[in-house]
Amino acid sequence: MPKTLNRVWIHAIWGTKYREPLIKRYFRGKLNSFIKQQGAKWGIQVDTVKSMPDHMHVLMKIPTTLNISQAIKLIKGASSKWTNDHHFPSQKFEWQEGYGVFSVSYCDLSKIRKYIYNQEIHHSKKTYEEELKILSKSR
Repeated sequence: MPKTLNRVWIHAIWGTKYREPLIKRYFRGKLNSFIKQQGAKWGIQVDTVKSMPDHMHVLMKIPTTLNISQAIKLIKGASSKWTNDHHFPSQKFEWQEGYGVFSVSYCDLSKIRKYIYNQEIHHSKKTYEEELKILSKSR
């Protein structure tokens, strides 16, 4: 095979530091767009992004030149800086250190996109912590 074939998709989730509800509705769309744009700069195909008040969901395909940890570090670092520069000039916005990452079958991409887009519905019934527990058991 002359070229590298990559169909490895991941669903990544991470929260704000101390899970504070710092991601305000008025800038969520801009934050999501910024993450997609930044991902493209590094060859990360960011398919779906959904920010909630205290956490973020990202469905992405990482290039073979990066590992998962590097990709998430790049996205979290750039988005934290962007958020501070544009919405928290006192430099108070931070992401938590860790993250959750789940492999996604190519066949399940549309199901995961729908799941990510419908976060408000999920969180009207379950907390962020309950959601992570369910995700870690179901995959």
